[in-house]
Amino acid sequence: MIKHIFIGFTYATIFGLTFMFTKIGLNSIHPIGLIAFRFTIASMVLILLHGLKIIRIQLTKKHIVMIAPLVFFQPVLGFSSEAFGIHFSQSSEAGMMIALIPIIVAVLSFLFSHEKPSLKQSLSIVLSVTGVIFIQLMNVRTVSGFSLIGAILMFISAFAAASFNMFSRKLSTKVSPVQITSLMMFTGAIVFMSWYTTILVLNQDLTSFFQPFQSFSFVYSVFYLGVVASIIGFFLVNYNLKHLPAYISSIFANVATITSIIAGVIFLDEVLFWYHIIGALMIILGVLGVILFRRKKEASIHLKQLVKA
Repeated sequence: MIKHIFIGFTYATIFGLTFMFTKIGLNSIHPIGLIAFRFTIASMVLILLHGLKIIRIQLTKKHIVMIAPLVFFQPVLGFSSEAFGIHFSQSSEAGMMIALIPIIVAVLSFLFSHEKPSLKQSLSIVLSVTGVIFIQLMNVRTVSGFSLIGAILMFISAFAAASFNMFSRKLSTKVSPVQITSLMMFTGAIVFMSWYTTILVLNQDLTSFFQPFQSFSFVYSVFYLGVVASIIGFFLVNYNLKHLPAYISSIFANVATITSIIAGVIFLDEVLFWYHIIGALMIILGVLGVILFRRKKEASIHLKQLVKA
């Protein structure tokens, strides 16, 4: 269990840093373009690793059919709705909607899965989400500019991410994390690169296709997003979902808020306020509560699975 907790905090840290690298990358390219190059680079690296026999990607027609609903939710629906949702809404609104992922996963688990959070775990999830929302609300200086369209799009993104967690957990006994992650990257590359190319063609700007790569900051940001966040990050998520219930694996997402704050303070000269510390403590206590307050029967079942793993 300790190994999976460490993995959870690791991918939370990786995803927490994506906010900073995305902000850097968007200085040079359209949001859809950044997503397109992110997944294209990820796909190229995966193909290279397969060619070097470091990993084995064996996607059969059966695998593709099984994983298709998952890749529809993430990355297709999740990333596209998030890209436009952030455009229409304030960052605080976007952060609060993304923080709802663990709650949505808990509700979906309660409705459609035998892996249901206990009362203490549910309260811990609420505490962790409240920590994120508290930080976002304290960051807000004005409530003006609220966008219903932006809020709806960000909720769709959160729902897509929650559904991805549920599908990945369900598929974990039939398909390996490598196969799931690979098809996610390949699908993302095809969908978003086609989308981005269409945008450039319609704007008669196809000659600027490789122009962002003239910026070193774009190169290292898209490399981080493509290799570290997309390949390593999503592989670790899918690996944890193979061994942990979705509602436990998803709660680590809130730790990303803490990582993004720390990264902002260290690398972007942002200011650390008292409410950041209080919110971070609420998030950590909530995450620990979800892990520690497990149903005895469920905990014993997963302990046996972890021993076998």
